[in-house]
Amino acid sequence: MKRFDLLAQIALGEDSSRQFKADVRNADSLAAEMAAFANTNGGTIFIGVADDGTTPGLSGEDVTRVNQLISNSASQLVRSPLAVQTENLAMANDRIVIVLSVPRGLTSPISTRTG
Repeated sequence: MKRFDLLAQIALGEDSSRQFKADVRNADSLAAEMAAFANTNGGTIFIGVADDGTTPGLSGEDVTRVNQLISNSASQLVRSPLAVQTENLAMANDRIVIVLSVPRGLTSPISTRTG
């Protein structure tokens, strides 16, 4: 995805296939969001994008932490594990937005470890 495409997606706002997160720190919450997308037609989580559509982005250090959290959530906290994809997009001021693509689950229903 190019920056122009990212901005076009953000301009459409949040809906049932697109969610914005300024930051992610809670693995269980992220797992629940991924499971919800997997139980429908899949979707995209834009991390580093605020609910109002602004793009504060993430620092390089935050990107490392969030990518690890994504990996752990998708493989360990979601049943059945999900094969998600991430793409890091450079924004202004050395900030990064992570585009997290969640596919439709192969089995149904997809749940989290807490149900």
